[in-house]
Amino acid sequence: MAKPTAQALNDTLNSVEHTAPVHKRVLDLLPGVSGGVARIMVGQPFDTIKTRLQVLGKGTIGAAGMPPEMVYNNGMDCVRKMIKAEGPLSLYKGTVAPLLGNMLLLGIHFPTFTKTRAYLEEGDAPGVFSPWKILAAGAAAGAAGSVVSSPTELIRTKMQMVR
Repeated sequence: MAKPTAQALNDTLNSVEHTAPVHKRVLDLLPGVSGGVARIMVGQPFDTIKTRLQVLGKGTIGAAGMPPEMVYNNGMDCVRKMIKAEGPLSLYKGTVAPLLGNMLLLGIHFPTFTKTRAYLEEGDAPGVFSPWKILAAGAAAGAAGSVVSSPTELIRTKMQMVR
């Protein structure tokens, strides 16, 4: 497969930029929402195990004074104990908040990026994409997304620790 050239990438971005407004909204929202869902459904079990180990892992302050059967020695021990005591769905504890949050976060991220970049590139020659303007648009999208992601991460962590 041939490596895409800079011109091919510019042509692709240019064709997306000139899509009908209704389709453009879908192109802004759908990838973000579906990306948010995929990211959470794949990563949530790992995040739950990580959070449990940080709080109740062997040698942590949270594990001090706890009976040995409630303390996790390592990741596999955590998985075994969680599945045995709470069932396999316990690996997905706290999923609802980040699922909704990531759908919203990435649903905000893509349109913010597109609108900011369009604003910054007003008056520029069509089809020419400036790296610093793309960087600035990405920074604006990240800042807008952090307003959503911070509270959802707090809720997720608290829900993951419920036994």
